[in-house]
Amino acid sequence: MKTLPHIRKQEILNTLRLRGSIDVQELARTFGVTYMTIHRDLQALEKEGLISRVYGGAVAAPEKEKAKSARKEAARPGYSPAGEEKRFIAKAAAAQVQDGDIIALDGSNCALQMCPLLHEKSITVVTNGLNIALQFADSDSVQVLLTGGLLRHRDMSLVSIRNPDLLEHINIGKCFFSATALSAQKGVMEQSYEESEAKRELLRRSEQLYLLADHTRLGGTAPYVDCACQQLYAVVTDRYAGSTAEMTACLRGVLKVGVRVIYGTL
Repeated sequence: MKTLPHIRKQEILNTLRLRGSIDVQELARTFGVTYMTIHRDLQALEKEGLISRVYGGAVAAPEKEKAKSARKEAARPGYSPAGEEKRFIAKAAAAQVQDGDIIALDGSNCALQMCPLLHEKSITVVTNGLNIALQFADSDSVQVLLTGGLLRHRDMSLVSIRNPDLLEHINIGKCFFSATALSAQKGVMEQSYEESEAKRELLRRSEQLYLLADHTRLGGTAPYVDCACQQLYAVVTDRYAGSTAEMTACLRGVLKVGVRVIYGTL
């Protein structure tokens, strides 16, 4: 399945931050699009000063160019840095957690930013993220259960859960997780099969599902389905002044099937 351009570009930037370089052929296979489509994406990102194209792919842009691009973007009306958006989402999500709760957190950036806000609560956290578990290493009030599995070095998460019995014997009240894309019709979707498989185990044992999705995830598509939209309890997202028609339609569709929408604020 093809992904929307804004989602592809964000994933390309995420990969560059982790690896430093990317290959056009690999990107075309990953996203299921033509080489020309990837070339257009890279052209647009280079024009914004975010990457530098090289033969067969691209590398991260020099820091001077990225700073110049960041200043230009910050001057745009309605602009909010991605990190800031995720912090707003994390704050709104953490407010849903009460003492005594058993919650699940995936290894996503949004879930990671929830951790400092939960550090003093008396809760149990079930997670497939080593990065998440380590955040509570010095907490006297948070009990952590790791699902076990194969370590995915890219984001320090555990996939292909090797201890399903752990989840069979625990009732998780609230699950907070992110995904590649959300569609009211197609559901919550993931780019990686392994990650989707690991998340489905957490979702299956959870009573209330909270999807942490910034505006770039709304209205997109990806190959693997985590769950149907109707299974969600709430979507926690940011307010974005430049929302596209697809983003707006996605949230309307979510509300139509009875899912709550919670907006992150300062």
